[in-house]
Amino acid sequence: MRACQTSEVSPLVLHVLPIDVARGAQTYARQLRCSLDGDGARHETLTLFRAPDAALRADVKLDVPAGRLRRFGFDPRAAWALRRVVRAEQPAVVVAHGGEPLKYAVLAGVPRHRLVYYKIGVGDARLHGMKRRLHRFFQARACRVAVVSRAAADEAIALGTPSPRVVVIPNGRDPDEYRPGNRDVGDGPVRLVFVGQLDASKRPEQFVALTRALRASGCAVEGVMAGTGPRLAAVHAAAPGAGVEVLGSVGDVPELLAGSDILVFTGGPPEGMPGVLIEAGLAGLPVVTTDVPGAGDVVADGVTGFVVPVDDFAALERATRSLVDDEEQRRAFGLSARARCASEFGLESSVRRWHDLLAEMIAQSCTSST
Repeated sequence: MRACQTSEVSPLVLHVLPIDVARGAQTYARQLRCSLDGDGARHETLTLFRAPDAALRADVKLDVPAGRLRRFGFDPRAAWALRRVVRAEQPAVVVAHGGEPLKYAVLAGVPRHRLVYYKIGVGDARLHGMKRRLHRFFQARACRVAVVSRAAADEAIALGTPSPRVVVIPNGRDPDEYRPGNRDVGDGPVRLVFVGQLDASKRPEQFVALTRALRASGCAVEGVMAGTGPRLAAVHAAAPGAGVEVLGSVGDVPELLAGSDILVFTGGPPEGMPGVLIEAGLAGLPVVTTDVPGAGDVVADGVTGFVVPVDDFAALERATRSLVDDEEQRRAFGLSARARCASEFGLESSVRRWHDLLAEMIAQSCTSST
């Protein structure tokens, strides 16, 4: 990936995110910012709420305290601060990465012809009543809706956006940052790995329970978990005796994946396309994942891994055990996963789709301004 460039004469594309945390959405946004910058436009990232630098390292930080007003659903200070930046910088395009930034971009007065909503999750279970009507209202104020998966596209259309205004741009990762490992049977127990935010939606305790159940049935496995979040204490409490090592925050996820055998994703909705599934595939790992939105786009069931029902723990255990017991299948799935993810979910392909969309939006914005 080439270094970030700047140009004072190029139109500005402003990428708005709620906060900087060590999560896939922030990592991907930074990769986009650096890959697209200088290619006909200059790109900057902006965060609404205060947080230490993490994956994104935003160019512009509004630094609004993330307190009670945000938890209630709207902090007018963030809307006014964003409005000031938009008026001062006059971006040709604003990309709202997620539903929360979309709300603030609309309320900050970003014109419809300059606004792209990047829909990174599917929230149908949460979108009902007034919440659904509000989301539909804000989504209608975006000129284009970019989505990470087919499921996200279906929801965007169901919420009223005409299909020609919806464009699918899957998550992407740089294949050069990941390498397959060389573990085999002689390296000890089969190593299961969990990477993600330790929160209720990712259900990290399920990973601990899975590892415990497999060991109790005689499988030679060990588990390792990377991530932080509100469920960290609960995971630490459940891990003793389960054969699970809880690492907390990990700086080198590619190295962790290279030293593992199977990635297990235990999450439930809301999701859009878990980026860790792509990362595991690029690292040559077979995956066992719950059937959250986007999982089936990345994991070819029975070819690169297994996709099981979200609430079927027995199916999760059976699928994982089948890979634990069959080293050749692990290798075959891993090779297929690497080829599939490098071909379909490489960063270059994702960046190219964004370039085409934003070039169209910039041209439209310039035309509307004349």
